[in-house]
Amino acid sequence: MPDWPDTAYPQRVTLSYGEAAIGGTSDMPSPYAVPFPSMPTATPPPSSGELPDTHPGDDAGGQFEEHPLTGEWSASPATFLEVLAEAPPGATIELGAGVYRIPATINFRRHAFLIGAGSTRTRLESTGPGPVLRLAESAALALRDLTIAVVNDAPGNVIEATDGALIMERVRVTGARGRRNTSTPDTPDDTSPEPGYGLVVGGAVWATITSCQFDGNEAGGICVRDACAPTIVDIQTEGGTAGVVFSGQSAGALTRSRCIGSAIGILVLDRARPVLDANTCRANTHTGIAYRLLATGLARANDCSDNGSAGIWVGDAATPTLESNQCRGNRTAGIVYRRASGGIAVGNSCTGGAIAGIWIGEGACPELESNRCEANGTGLSYTEFGAGSARGNICAANSLFGISVSVLASPVLEANDLSGNVLGTIVDNRMPDSGALIVPN
Repeated sequence: MPDWPDTAYPQRVTLSYGEAAIGGTSDMPSPYAVPFPSMPTATPPPSSGELPDTHPGDDAGGQFEEHPLTGEWSASPATFLEVLAEAPPGATIELGAGVYRIPATINFRRHAFLIGAGSTRTRLESTGPGPVLRLAESAALALRDLTIAVVNDAPGNVIEATDGALIMERVRVTGARGRRNTSTPDTPDDTSPEPGYGLVVGGAVWATITSCQFDGNEAGGICVRDACAPTIVDIQTEGGTAGVVFSGQSAGALTRSRCIGSAIGILVLDRARPVLDANTCRANTHTGIAYRLLATGLARANDCSDNGSAGIWVGDAATPTLESNQCRGNRTAGIVYRRASGGIAVGNSCTGGAIAGIWIGEGACPELESNRCEANGTGLSYTEFGAGSARGNICAANSLFGISVSVLASPVLEANDLSGNVLGTIVDNRMPDSGALIVPN
């Protein structure tokens, strides 16, 4: 390994090996044994202004602060790529403050640890087509404290991982472009796996993503595919079709994250079955969380409020378990079940929906138990061929009815609290032979 002179860089780039490095051999390390070593703080080069020292998620509220670079020190792409090419397996490459531009995709086929001086201080950007970084061939890659961006209009993702192990901590990912230059879709039905994600993980990848920010990506922040099961904690996504997408037979967990300002905050497709726990999915133009096709999994203690249509939308033949979620102030309903969907909803709070707290239609047949549907148009609204059961729910203080049942609907309603609704307890439009059962409520 040659000695790289300091003059090759506007800010020193340190290559370190040994105990602090990831792996250190060509063998795949155990992902659980890959730590983030304690690295010295890089000193920025002289500039007319001082670069901020704030990382995403540092403040008590967990919000991301934007601090533009006050100076720009671009490393030579050839020199930077030579450093990567010469680095042995397990190298730790420390990038100081500045903008590092590369002309094409970097393919990682051996273990590496790329660390910056902070996501507002170190920026790695690509001007060429394709992703900035691609992980394959059982390599382990760790990224920490930097921004990774695409700065061209070619369709593609920012980071792609199809094999190996990926660790990301305090990384901002931005700039992915989709194939179509069209407006963002307004419904879950319009979502397709186009390029344009900040991060795509699939195949046999083991991944853990912590305290990262994904914004300015046309399709969305993260797309999880195949049977991948990442651990995603304390991230923020903004914009795009969907903040986080789980598709294929993926699983894993998304916890304590914020998915805001997209068409859909979190989208679960195909046979995916993630655990969604304590996330905030607000101010999305359509839905906070959407389940489609044969999706299952658990959504627990999420805040799905102030979205353009529903807090949680369940369609097709999806059957998730919805537990203790807060769905407040959504334009149509707190929870919507459509088509042949089902599953269980227990202990959710649905308030402020213009049409209903929970809306069930088109043959959906969920089991609803111990939910609170207050201050909506109607508490529970069964339309078309809506069915299933509702037991022990509180449907009170709504501006219309506690429960409404349409002509062809056939729910089982039992022991629900229907007090204090303006127009009455139950409006029952069923046909005599509908098969519905309404016992004392």
